[in-house]
Amino acid sequence: MSRKPLLLEKWDFIVLLGESGSGKGTLVQSMLKYWLPNLNSASMGDIFRKKFATDPEIKDLTEKGILVGDDIACRIFREFAVENTPGLIDGFPRNRQQTIDLIRFAKECNWRVLVVDMHCRMEKIIERLLARQRSDDNLAIVYKRHADHNNLHPSVMAELRTRPDLFDIITLDGNLPPEIVFTSFLLDVLRHVDMLYFYDMADISTTFAVHDDETTINPALNRWICGFLNSIQKKLTEN
Repeated sequence: MSRKPLLLEKWDFIVLLGESGSGKGTLVQSMLKYWLPNLNSASMGDIFRKKFATDPEIKDLTEKGILVGDDIACRIFREFAVENTPGLIDGFPRNRQQTIDLIRFAKECNWRVLVVDMHCRMEKIIERLLARQRSDDNLAIVYKRHADHNNLHPSVMAELRTRPDLFDIITLDGNLPPEIVFTSFLLDVLRHVDMLYFYDMADISTTFAVHDDETTINPALNRWICGFLNSIQKKLTEN
């Protein structure tokens, strides 16, 4: 499979980890709006929900808040990743076995993957999920998903951290306001950029402007950093 780098000749794919309600969807919206408008993105949950009509097994498992089998999850991820590169998937991997499959897949494809790991307090998650009023967000299912995440997620991160040759990891505090979370994300992206690119691109400029309706500096800062990243990417593409 040919290599199609996502950013700065470094990342081919992004995986976004964290509980439902931790702020992952909002982060993706900001990425699409300000930084990577053409990024192919999806959540495993959305993919599963689309399969309700044709796959009774997935429908039953998801409605009960039960994780689908690893073989199904890994197959769906691989299908999406192959067809949508560069791209982003939200909600994979969820356990150690899925993580091992992701490691194999990244190695087979000669990919480097950016892992974004979001953490959030249970109270904040419940507040957000109840506000969106989705049928699979009742408290019993929310608590079960939370317990599953706490049991499975540590082994996911432990496996990913053993392969710094394949993965870069960014950890975010999802309790913070979305604009601040996005700022933290962008600053971490900059920390992973090869400094050699900065030395060769001293003429890059981007506009910093605060809008009249903005009460914090973060939206302007986010636009400024994204403008900088987009300018670098454009130069790399042209070269």
